[in-house]
Formats: sequence, structure tokens, C-alpha cells
Amino acid sequence: MYVIFFGPPGVGKGTQAAIVAERTGWAHISTGDMLRAHVREGTDLGRKAKAFMDQGLLVPDDLVIDMFMARLAEIGDRGFVLDGFPRTLAQARALDAALARGGGAIDLAVNITAPDSVLVERMMGRAAESGRADDTPEAIRVRLEVQKPAAELLDHYRHAGKLKDIDGCPAVAQVTEAILEALGVGVRPQGPR
Repeated sequence: MYVIFFGPPGVGKGTQAAIVAERTGWAHISTGDMLRAHVREGTDLGRKAKAFMDQGLLVPDDLVIDMFMARLAEIGDRGFVLDGFPRTLAQARALDAALARGGGAIDLAVNITAPDSVLVERMMGRAAESGRADDTPEAIRVRLEVQKPAAELLDHYRHAGKLKDIDGCPAVAQVTEAILEALGVGVRPQGPR
């Protein structure tokens, strides 16, 4: 199963993507981690991406898609949880086309939601824990507006019948269960902790 996680900063999408990947046995693909790994390993794609990153520019969509497809070839038919990509409608269309070439498609896009007031409170708590005194409620609100998933991106998956909104306000375990239910997947038994 191919799943994308969307949501604003502070909603817990990275946490949920990692938990769902662990519980299902699917690969967790974070585009940021993927880019850094290619650069660190000095791959051809990594060298190309680094040239953009060193200039403070966004890595072009085609390079990110090429990295993603290389990663997809590594994981085979295991399924994946995609975190951090796509961020734009153009990226979503490029991703759809790349997957279609391999006979695949996104099965579900999970959009984790929470009111801005909850997100600001969570992010202020994180800032206090990490000692980032420069994170003011006003700065966080600006970041939320800039980093929320684009409406046209969500609409792309909603119109395809693949978007599921999940309330990100309950406890982490409850959100996880709601996501797993939406995915309709069996879960590998967890070993003793």
C-alpha cells in the first residue's frame, strides 16, 4: 500500500508516519532524509541535488522524483509511508506519473488536522523544551500559514477519492488507531517491549 501523510507543523505527521511504518512493516520515506542520504553517499543524484542545496535553492521536482523512484526500487512491493512529499500540485502530478509508469498509484493520502490554537500550543511547548526562546506565538502562526499543505494539493487527492482527514487532537495512540482504521490494514504483532 502506498500512503502519503499531510498536515501542518506540530500536528504529529512525522511521528504518525514512523509509527504506522513500524506497525505495518512498510518503508518510511522522508524526502528530507532521502536527500541528505544521497548527498552524504555522494551518489550522482546527490551531487546534482547538493549543487542546488548549496545555493539555498529547492531541489527540482524531477531530481526528487528520481531519488524517490530509486528508493521505491529498493523497497520493492513492500509498501511505503511518504512523509514530506509532495508539497505542491506539480509534485503530486509528477509523483502520480512516476508511480503509474511502474504500474502503481497512491492508495491513500492521510491529512492530519488540528486547530491552529492547538498547534501553536504544541509548538510553544516544543520550543520551551528545546530552549528556542525566539519561537513566539506570532512566529509560529506565520510558520503554520506558510507550511500548511496547499489546498490545491489536498483537493487533488480529495477529487481522486483518496484523501482521508484524521483528527490530530487526541492522544498519539488514538490518532494512530484512527489512521490504521482508515487504511484498513492488518497490523503486524508488536513484540515485547
